[in-house]
Amino acid sequence: MKFSLPTLLAILTVAVPGLPPLAQDNGADEGKAFHRVEVIAFTHAGGENDAWPLEQPADYTDALDPAWQAFAHQQRLERAEDGEDTESSDLEAALSVVDTIANLESGEQTVTQALLYPEPWRALETLSEPMERARGRLQRSGAYRMHAWLAWYQPVGQGSRGKAVRIHDDQLIGVDWVSLSATGRLLRDGRPVENVEELTPAFHYRLDGFIRLRQRQYMHADVTLDWRSPAAVGPTPFPVAIRDAELEVHRLDQSRTIRPDRFEYFDSQWIGLLLRVTPYELEPPEEEAETSDEEAQSP
Repeated sequence: MKFSLPTLLAILTVAVPGLPPLAQDNGADEGKAFHRVEVIAFTHAGGENDAWPLEQPADYTDALDPAWQAFAHQQRLERAEDGEDTESSDLEAALSVVDTIANLESGEQTVTQALLYPEPWRALETLSEPMERARGRLQRSGAYRMHAWLAWYQPVGQGSRGKAVRIHDDQLIGVDWVSLSATGRLLRDGRPVENVEELTPAFHYRLDGFIRLRQRQYMHADVTLDWRSPAAVGPTPFPVAIRDAELEVHRLDQSRTIRPDRFEYFDSQWIGLLLRVTPYELEPPEEEAETSDEEAQSP
């Protein structure tokens, strides 16, 4: 089964009065090194999908989704350009400034991080040249089927557990919506809705999972990816709650040490993931850069 994700998202922007706020790291990035993280997810063209039925497929909607963050950010920009909801946009900007100042005053975030580092957790529009070349080679080989690629910036702190970042394709297999109780109360997963974020539908995808980076003596990557396919043959009515879907799941679940600036390969008999983590380097100030250029040109 295949649903149009752009169509669903367009409906969502009309049905839900406000998109969820962009993910924030709450200023707790001091002492953390920023990295550019890039992944390419694919399946082996001649691979073996040893999927097994699961009573309760995994729910990855709690993981940070850079693709959704980028979509929500673009929607806000378009509304601002069209002159819509300007008061809300101004309020969000003011609250963002207040939050940044509070983090600086509390010492939770340095001025350098607030001003010079890129915004974390939001999907980038392009892959780096090395990863783009790798994707091209994989596509041309004919031995792999590309399903998703994603790039984002994030902090990785020494000793921290790290945040799970969601990776998925665009083929929906289920959507969890809010429901109404007999008394007219909004419910989510059988319990009352407590905040506005829970009004947003939870999307579940055919290829779905997460990656988590953590730093000990060496950098470590935890990768969990599920390939979900309907257990029953034939069309499935839409929308389908993931807890009610009859799915067979093939899982890639690996955890190991990785090295920055290097291609890292995770794979099973069916799913493969190519990972590259690159430390983010701050550009030197213009005056310093000009001085360096003059020194390099001097005999």
